[in-house]
Amino acid sequence: MSNTNTATNVDFELGQYLRELHHEINSLAFAEEDGSSKEDKFTEFVMELLAEAGETEGIRLCHYEKENKWENIQFKINGYAIEEGYESLDIFISFYRDTNGFYRVGKPEFDKLIKWPMGFLNAALKGHLDDIEPSSEAYGLARIIRDNRKNFIRVNLFILSNGNIPHDPPKNHKLKGVEDLTFNFHVWDAERLHRLSQSKYNREPIVIDFEETLGATIPCLSMPSKNELYECYLAIVPGQLLATLYRNYGTRLLESNVRAFLQQTGKVNKGIRDTIRNEPHMFLPYNNGLATTAQEVKTSILDNGQMVITGVTDFQIVNGGQTTASLFHTNKKFKDSDLNQVFVQMKLTVIKDEDKKNQTVPYISRYANSQNKVSELDLTSNNPILQRLEELSRTTYAIDPEDSNKQTIWFFERVKGQYREALNKEPTKSKQNAFKLKYPRSQVILKSQIAKYLNIWKQLPHHVSKGGQKNYNFFLKDVESEFGKKKKPGRIFWQDIIANAILFKAVDKLFGRKNQDPIGDTNIKSYTVTYTLSYLHHITENRLDLGLLWEKQVIPEDLLYELKKGLRFTYHYLTTMGAALISEAAKSEKTWDGFKKTKDHPMDMDVIKTYLVSKEDFKARYEEDIDSIKEAEKYANLEKITSMGLRFWDGLYKYNIRTNILSKYQDNMAMAIRKKLKQSGKLTEGEIAGGIKIIQLLQNKNIPVEKIEVLSKLNDKDLVDPSKLYNRLSKVPDETWKNAIALGEQTKVLSYHEISVIKTVIQRLKRKEDLDLKRLQIVEKAVKKMKRFGIKI
Repeated sequence: MSNTNTATNVDFELGQYLRELHHEINSLAFAEEDGSSKEDKFTEFVMELLAEAGETEGIRLCHYEKENKWENIQFKINGYAIEEGYESLDIFISFYRDTNGFYRVGKPEFDKLIKWPMGFLNAALKGHLDDIEPSSEAYGLARIIRDNRKNFIRVNLFILSNGNIPHDPPKNHKLKGVEDLTFNFHVWDAERLHRLSQSKYNREPIVIDFEETLGATIPCLSMPSKNELYECYLAIVPGQLLATLYRNYGTRLLESNVRAFLQQTGKVNKGIRDTIRNEPHMFLPYNNGLATTAQEVKTSILDNGQMVITGVTDFQIVNGGQTTASLFHTNKKFKDSDLNQVFVQMKLTVIKDEDKKNQTVPYISRYANSQNKVSELDLTSNNPILQRLEELSRTTYAIDPEDSNKQTIWFFERVKGQYREALNKEPTKSKQNAFKLKYPRSQVILKSQIAKYLNIWKQLPHHVSKGGQKNYNFFLKDVESEFGKKKKPGRIFWQDIIANAILFKAVDKLFGRKNQDPIGDTNIKSYTVTYTLSYLHHITENRLDLGLLWEKQVIPEDLLYELKKGLRFTYHYLTTMGAALISEAAKSEKTWDGFKKTKDHPMDMDVIKTYLVSKEDFKARYEEDIDSIKEAEKYANLEKITSMGLRFWDGLYKYNIRTNILSKYQDNMAMAIRKKLKQSGKLTEGEIAGGIKIIQLLQNKNIPVEKIEVLSKLNDKDLVDPSKLYNRLSKVPDETWKNAIALGEQTKVLSYHEISVIKTVIQRLKRKEDLDLKRLQIVEKAVKKMKRFGIKI
């Protein structure tokens, strides 16, 4: 009976997931209105999930189809990702149906999902570029594949679908003429995507069956006494087995930070290489071995009493990644190398408490007897500098970029999921709402983002272009060197981070979106923005007034106008330098060096100079810390101004026309406050001081606030405010939503797309996930339609 109930629950949960997925894709397609097909939106959505789960990185949407003379599809791909160093090539192909139900992908369709991308790969790998449309991005990809053919070790073909795929992909697949290349097939269908969504740590672990896939088991010793925290096994592993594991799984075997470091170096350790070639039998005593972890280890006892490891789940190498990679690369490059004589010692630890894994694993790596400095990079979350940044982030207040009625805090998420965990710890719903007002979801900042913003500021756009994890590790090494063991970042350092974040987001928005008058191809938007800002810091010698940006929490319009010129200038440079793939060229320091030498940029330096600090002020800023008393007074005054409400400041404009109670200066100040509260709500210190004087003047003259407010014809409720709208919608009871949707469907007042967006927004509100303004506005508009039926939201 219990098995039946379990199956029923699984089917119910899968069905619920498919409905949510369908609404998510529909709402994305409807809200963005960029002309992309739903299949492309599905592909992009799943690729982002897989990137977050560590299955791939550096993803790019690239829909390409080619028909043969009979008008049948010959080639098709939906996206790709290229690993730095060109070891791995990931190709994505999708099978998507516009349905929220469970369906089965037939064997003929499945075979095509392998045939089409393999046809493209065959043409690219063998240099048959005439078979690919020259004007397409896929042509540039094909050139990269052709030119780096000898570097690729493996191709991962990801088959994506919102249906059920019950078919097994090929094993040991080979392509004629490129037999040395390993092809791995990864099927991500509805059930597997659902499992990933249910995963506590949002990733799917590697499962290795040594007996089935490698035809071998690993003799081992287990720890002699039981322990509630962990299990530990010691083993001697054949070098050939490790090389095979690396060939099949690549850097997915390596703990994420070690992975990025290894990809950056791309080098084989000379000592390891020489030992393999000249003294393979001495590898065991010379090498320090591997420190590995797993979620689960399967063992069996042979007839002779020997314990052997038969399989592992979530196998990760936290120390010894360079050893593992060097075994494979040396064997590949030097045909005279003999791995049959190579053995490596391994310590395998199973952390029983998954919640403690993220705390324990870094220390396993740190205290292992490492051959290189990778282990220190592994200590990310517990790094003292990051702990200090977390402390600063919780105690540094800013004007809310969306609502000047609030003081808000930028929340640094030192550990993944920290924001949601802190929110869930609030005991009541009202306290959770208060938490979200104090720490808006839109102001959560991640480690990788800090690395991106600061490395742009440090004029390292080529490092930023290498992707989040690689750039983060470079940043961490650099910041550790900058502050050392004793010195800690101060509050100014944190404000600079936020100022750079505001600058990046503003310029990113300035570039535009697909089919909405963007500056250019949105596929290279991130590189254009990154290079533009680094170029700005280059020509201004890093003297942009970050303190001013912090105070305003917004970028001045005239500066944005010049930066838009800079974006066009950068875009033209990147698109005319003759690179096959700009995404790859952007990672090269040569590209940055060449761009820095350009002098004919169109930006007006007279405008830009107004936002630079003098050398004296620059020096003073970084020698002083914030006066907390002065800051507290400023925020108290800001609260007084914003709490008066927009109708007060709008009415004051008309009241002064009648009474002339304000001086011209005060009138101008009131107008400025009115305009900013209406449009952006970010006030300068001067405006705050002027606003307080106006309020005091009216109070001294005993003029009632109501007498001024009544002159305004504005209604605050009619003004769309993202943070207020989010908070208001999050408080709506489930029953009210159900009634609104049911009535909207029955009366046809709401379109199918509007209902789809509403359902997606409801789910995201429940999960306390962030939402884009566009979908919030769609819901707000739809809600207003339902007022005539007595539904109040």
